[in-house]
Amino acid sequence: MRECGKRCLWYGHGVVSDASRPDSPKVSAKSARAGLRGLLKGFVQHPVIVSRVVATKVKSDPVRVAQAAAETLPPRLRPVVGRVAWPAARRARIVVRKLGMRLVRGPWDEAKAHFDAGRMTEAAAVLQPYTKYPFINRRATYYTGELASIQPNPIPPKSKVIVGERVEGRVLHCVTNALPYTQAGYTVRTHRIVTAQKAAGLDPHVVTSWGWPMMQGHVDAEPYEEIDEIPYHRLLPSGDVPFESHGRMIRGAGEVTELVRTLRPQVLHAATDHRNGSVALAVRERTGTPMVYEVRGFLEETWASRDPKRVGSQRHVLQRDREAFIMRSADAVVTLAETMATEIVERGVPREKIFLAPNAVDDSLLTAEYDGATFRSAYGIEPGEIVMGSVSSIVAYEGFATMINAAALLRDQGAPIRLLLVGDGAERPALLEQVEELGLGDVAILPGRVGPDEALQAQSAIDIFVCPREDLRVCRLVTPLKPVEAMALGKPVVLSDLPALSELVGSEGAGLLVPAGDPEALAEALAALRDDPARRAAMGEAGRAEVAAKRTWSRVAETYRDIYRSLAG
Repeated sequence: MRECGKRCLWYGHGVVSDASRPDSPKVSAKSARAGLRGLLKGFVQHPVIVSRVVATKVKSDPVRVAQAAAETLPPRLRPVVGRVAWPAARRARIVVRKLGMRLVRGPWDEAKAHFDAGRMTEAAAVLQPYTKYPFINRRATYYTGELASIQPNPIPPKSKVIVGERVEGRVLHCVTNALPYTQAGYTVRTHRIVTAQKAAGLDPHVVTSWGWPMMQGHVDAEPYEEIDEIPYHRLLPSGDVPFESHGRMIRGAGEVTELVRTLRPQVLHAATDHRNGSVALAVRERTGTPMVYEVRGFLEETWASRDPKRVGSQRHVLQRDREAFIMRSADAVVTLAETMATEIVERGVPREKIFLAPNAVDDSLLTAEYDGATFRSAYGIEPGEIVMGSVSSIVAYEGFATMINAAALLRDQGAPIRLLLVGDGAERPALLEQVEELGLGDVAILPGRVGPDEALQAQSAIDIFVCPREDLRVCRLVTPLKPVEAMALGKPVVLSDLPALSELVGSEGAGLLVPAGDPEALAEALAALRDDPARRAAMGEAGRAEVAAKRTWSRVAETYRDIYRSLAG
């Protein structure tokens, strides 16, 4: 797969080094300049589209756009521009505040609090008396549109479309985002699935959600690209550009319908969340194409996990109901683990309609060797030191605070283990503060986000892979990918004793399970492995065997092929 050198102009998407790395200022400046070049290139290629996208962004968040645009300037020009632009911007903000913001600050903040808590109807209602102000009207429209996207029947019905003879083995995957513009577990899984399907003799195509990735700032994106010989179709914005999910879903359903008429796939394959599922259902009704819904997670549970007060809110309930409706309506449902299948059954889907396609790895990873020694050396880890850690998005439910506390306990017990936590996320600043408070600066290494190849080097550098997830509903249901990669590389894994993670370990001896949120139990398990290299090696081999038997993409592709054949008749 080619590496994407493009960067998001106003949201800074892309895999870049963390600010703590010695080379990060140079990389950040390069990324900013690449973003500006991408904007100019995109404007040359699609002047009307890019103008509309930029106008939509400016209307929705002008200050953020201006700040990001300033970052693209060479450092020597920023003070010059700043002396002119920022005073003008400041004066404009003062004018806006005087004209309306003072009058609506209270309702604006109240509406945002309602929306963040999942009270979507209340959020829109609070702003209705003030919609004479354009910026308030846009925000109220956004709240209303997001609510409409999870209501029953969000996409209006349309007349049937005649599709010619279907192309045997052709599948159209409907996803939210994709490589190369977004590097995440979701996008990597999509690409691994479709490349494995192609190797298995299928003809997969991928289409991303309407407006992506231009609406995220990648304005030089093309409507079609092949990555590793896989066709990727992008529904670039045109005409009026809706800035809320409901409008984009309606536009997406129309354009995916036309794509189906052109490609003539045998099957539609939509991956969570409900927006892709709703679009695929609408396209199925218009074209008669069978639909598979792949449940990669329960995103309403992920959202609710960030604040217990969100559980049972309007958004939580409606999104759960919408997801359940799509699952019941699909011709087949695919999910990652038996724990997730059990949850889907509880939502009203017959078990015989559900198929497992677990998180998996390329067959080559079972025999691959990555240069973990060089990664260790770059961060001052001596050859004989034992390293525990993880490569992951750093969010609260991953439980990395427990891992850091366990490292402090091991140090205090005279059995120190180096800690390596690679990745970035909302929780990383708090973890860095925790490391400082515990005096673990000489033990813990948190280098931030790295590229995919370096991430595998980091996996190889770790001696004991730790997945200390919290005991939350989302963690009990959904299996992560990174421990599977670690097992494929022959690494012993220590996991929280939760249903989704115990299922991941599988055969006896492939990993250790410890109570979630218990640093003492985690420290005890790590201390035992620290002093027993033979046991670590045996666990690593057991984990590799578990992955080889059940969790390679070639095996998963066979599952998909069987499902498609049964649906295509």
